[in-house]
Amino acid sequence: MAEKKAAPGYEEKAKRLDEILERLDDSTTPIDELAKDVKEGAQLIRELGQKLNEVETEVQDAFKELDASAPLAEEEASGG
Repeated sequence: MAEKKAAPGYEEKAKRLDEILERLDDSTTPIDELAKDVKEGAQLIRELGQKLNEVETEVQDAFKELDASAPLAEEEASGG
């Protein structure tokens, strides 16, 4: 039975995007490959942006939870 490969993570996608950008800067890359690279790069940019938005939301939620629990911690510390 073949083992299922995990989807590439953020760092792997960012590295791949860097590789694509380097290829786009290389004037010797064939035009057909450039078109493919542009499409792949655009998809990676969308995926990376979405991941950043998800992480930003998670971090904001975590801080909201901290802020919400801060008054409770202060009350407990003051013996309330």
